[in-house]
Amino acid sequence: MIFEILNRDNAEDYIAYLKIAMSEEPDMMTAEKIDEQGIKNRIQNPFFNRTISILAKEDGKVVGRIEYHFYGCMQDGYKMAYVDWVYVLKSYRHKGIAQMLFAEFEKDCARKNIDQYYLIRATNDGANRFYTNFEGVELSEVPILRKYLKR
Repeated sequence: MIFEILNRDNAEDYIAYLKIAMSEEPDMMTAEKIDEQGIKNRIQNPFFNRTISILAKEDGKVVGRIEYHFYGCMQDGYKMAYVDWVYVLKSYRHKGIAQMLFAEFEKDCARKNIDQYYLIRATNDGANRFYTNFEGVELSEVPILRKYLKR
């Protein structure tokens, strides 16, 4: 297993992975279609450069990814990370890939002296089993306000 940061050199591999994920579990995806040119444009857009995707690759093929970004609180200097997405292709699950992706992510957090990370987690049985195996975590049911500014 090798890990790479998503960039324009591996964008086609990433898009191929998304196509498989979308065909296997469209209900798990946050998009309704894959905007290939939009993805390639966003990879080079400075706004999206603050979002990091680590790709897990096996035999040259992307089989999983974790996407996250860092931010901080001006008042107290607390540094945080938010995990936007973690997904492993169905045929590669239960092989430790998601754990390895989180380990790579946590290495990046350590390099940047991050105090805490969080994510909005799925609550299905598989996700619950996965997240309860983490050390030093709290699982909570937190109300979330979400306002869409564009539709």
